[in-house]
Amino acid sequence: MEQITKYIIIIASLMTVKLTVTESKNDTKVKLDRIYYHSPIFINVCDISDRRAKVHCYCDSNKQKSATTADCWVFSGGITEDDPIWPSFSSQPQIEHLMFNVRSDDALTFVPAKAIVRLDRLKHVSIQFGTIRRIAPYAFTNSSSIRQIILKSNKITTLERHSFAQMMMLSNLSLEDNQISELRTDVFFNLPNLHVLHLSNNNISLIHEGCFKHLNNLMELRLDNNYISVITREMFEGLENLSRLNLRNNKLAMIGNLAFSESWSLKELLIDNNAIEYISDRAFSGLTQLRKLTLSGNKLTTFYEDILEDIRGLVVLDLRDNLLQTMSYETIRPVVENDKSVSAVVYLDGNPLNCNCRLSWVYVLRNETKHSNLRSALEKISCITDESNDRLSSQEDIENENQNVLSDDTYDYYDKNEDYNAKVKTSKAKKLIDIPLETLPCPKEIMQTIVETYGHPVQNEIRLKAFSSVGRIAPHLIVIIMLAMF
Repeated sequence: MEQITKYIIIIASLMTVKLTVTESKNDTKVKLDRIYYHSPIFINVCDISDRRAKVHCYCDSNKQKSATTADCWVFSGGITEDDPIWPSFSSQPQIEHLMFNVRSDDALTFVPAKAIVRLDRLKHVSIQFGTIRRIAPYAFTNSSSIRQIILKSNKITTLERHSFAQMMMLSNLSLEDNQISELRTDVFFNLPNLHVLHLSNNNISLIHEGCFKHLNNLMELRLDNNYISVITREMFEGLENLSRLNLRNNKLAMIGNLAFSESWSLKELLIDNNAIEYISDRAFSGLTQLRKLTLSGNKLTTFYEDILEDIRGLVVLDLRDNLLQTMSYETIRPVVENDKSVSAVVYLDGNPLNCNCRLSWVYVLRNETKHSNLRSALEKISCITDESNDRLSSQEDIENENQNVLSDDTYDYYDKNEDYNAKVKTSKAKKLIDIPLETLPCPKEIMQTIVETYGHPVQNEIRLKAFSSVGRIAPHLIVIIMLAMF
């Protein structure tokens, strides 16, 4: 009986062990099912059928691992950097062109680095209309394949140190139409092939010295439509290969000595529509390769003869819509006598130039030039006459200087700082070439100099002196002037 009892106990024990193992196995199965349920599900980003998905990509091929272009649309907010959609970009590793278009505010607030890092052949990245306030360090994961980045209209305010760094193939970077106010040093770091940098239409007012020092091969820099009020040579340190610099529509009031000397390869310098009143006579020193200089829409009242002395290759000089009251031939000589020029041109229309014999060179140059662009620009020049003393000088007028000679003092009423006065004066403007050359009045100081130098002058001598204030006029032009005045 005892032995039977032992067998019963042993059998009961074995049944208990089997049940425990079974339950344990069942528990394991439940746990495995739960883990599998929560694991990320990789999808083909070019073939997303779920309409509730926050990102939809339209590709040149829906077949997995075959698309080279993906145009992705982000439709609603709430997507995070850890969303499973980003690792799923590994389903299309051949993508070379990737674009994100954001359809609503705050739908995309970061650079999707977890998608970019999986695309080894990616060359072009574009993100538009996002709300990416800050570009973090190494935001593009040091990609060695990306050549172009466009981050237009993303409300970016801050570029962190090394935001764009170690991207060896990057050649074109656009950050236009954002809200960047400051450019710090080492934002653009170790970008040996960057050729074009666009920073237009931001709020930039401060550029740290050495900000571009790592961009030795940059060829075009656009800083137009910002709030830059001061420029120094240190700002452009390292830009020795820069060919085109656009500073239009900023707040510049003056240009000091050697301001652009660090960028000695400049061919185009565009500084239109600022508030420039003064340019140092050495402002453009060192720019021996400059071909185009535009300064229209500023507040220049004078443009000194020596300003262009070092720029012997200049082809285009644009001084339209300033406050210039006179312009000598000596000032523009480096442009119009440029031997390398195929079609040099100087624009002066829109200035309140005084109608007097200082502008005699315009007639001569217009008749002499073979360049249609220059001739057309000279024909548009207008000048201002004094309605109260608009008397044509003659031999008899010269003998009575106090009564009939116009002096610069006549125009003291003109306030260069008032737009209204500028409009009033411009309304009195006449086309210069519509005024007979021999009727242009001469200021008192020109006649006085002639009298002191030559004795009693004749009208032709006065106009010749006005044409070349330092006596360096070309001989063939002298002949033309003399013939024009008889």
